Parts: sequence; C-alpha cells; structure tokens
Amino acid sequence: DRAPRHPSPQAWLAQWHVLRAQQGWVSNPQETAGRARDCAQRALDADPEDSLALTMEALVHVHFLRRLDEAAALYEKAVTVNPNDSQAWLHKGMLHAFRGQAEAGVNDTERALTLSPLDPMKYYYDSLAASAAATAGRYERAIELAERSLTINCLHTSTLRVLAFSQTLNGEVDAARATVTRLLTLEPDFTVQRFLARAPGADFEVGQRFARALREAGVPE
Repeated sequence: DRAPRHPSPQAWLAQWHVLRAQQGWVSNPQETAGRARDCAQRALDADPEDSLALTMEALVHVHFLRRLDEAAALYEKAVTVNPNDSQAWLHKGMLHAFRGQAEAGVNDTERALTLSPLDPMKYYYDSLAASAAATAGRYERAIELAERSLTINCLHTSTLRVLAFSQTLNGEVDAARATVTRLLTLEPDFTVQRFLARAPGADFEVGQRFARALREAGVPE
C-alpha cells in the first residue's frame, strides 16, 4: 500500500500465493491462481525489466498454468537482466528438474545457493536444491539438503516430501516411512494423487518416479 508503483511487494505476494498452494493450504486453487497471476502482472506492469517480477510471473506459469515453455523464456530473461538474482536461478533450476533435465537443474540450483548462502529463505533454497539433486539421482545430496532445510523450518511439508522420496530411492525405506509419518501429521489429507496434481513435473518420467517412491514409503493413493 505504501509503495503501489514498486514491483517487489506484488512479486513477493505472487510467490506467497504459489507457496500456499504448494503447501496444500488453499481450498480453491483456481481462485488462488487468479490472485497469483494478478499480483505477478501488477509487478510486471510496474517494471517489465525487474528480474524478481519476471521470476514470479514464470513461477505462476509453472505451478498454476503449466506453461513451461513460456516460463523458461521468462527465467532466461530474468537472469539476463540480473545474472546475480539467486531466486531466478533457483526457480530456473527447478524448471529444468521438473522436465527431467537433471544436470541443468543441479547446476542452476547450486548456483543459487552460492549466490545467496545466507538467504533469509535458506530453508526454501535448500529444499528446492534437494529436489533438483534427487532428479539427478544424487539422493545422498538430496537427503543432506532436505535435512538441513528441516533444521531451519521443520513445518515445510514440501521438504518432507523431497526427503521421503529421496530416502526411498536411496534404499532407506524405513527412514522414508518415518518421514511420511511426520508429513501426514502436518498434512493429513496428502495423497499420491494430490502430489501429482500439484507437481509441474507430473507428466514427465521424474514426477512418476517420485510418485512411485512416495507410494512405497506409505503415502496413501
């Protein structure tokens, strides 16, 4: 309200709506998607060359619209405008991971960690980097990052999901089942089908692999 012409508040608000949806905190995903799109567009209207606004517009395209090609172009523009924008590299890496482009995903998310090693949202960076590492089959690294993320924010259910399927795929099924117990305590209605409905990579092999791992770890269908 105090800075109606500044892109950052609207961009952050767009991300907040995405995070709410990813955590399973919304009862009307379509309404939340509309709010996220509105905030991201307002941010771009304020400054079409703002890397944060471009990143959050891309994030909305990924998680709500599933327009991955358009999101990729927005991320590329964001890192061109500001090569030091760690959020842009983080989410650009996750888009690679969703598509099964494993090494590119790891490279971009690890770059984000390097660019902002003491980020106020460090748990979030570690969580997404863990997902990218799991996509590349680097399950020990994924577990390390997920556990580090949970020491900062033990209530982030997305991280518990990453940890559960990484443990399963690393052969640590008992540990994965214990993680799923923690996950279902925080999000009792979580299921494999809900995971697939939220996951932008659900239509790719990597999303199906993670869904099978969650099923093996005890997540209900």
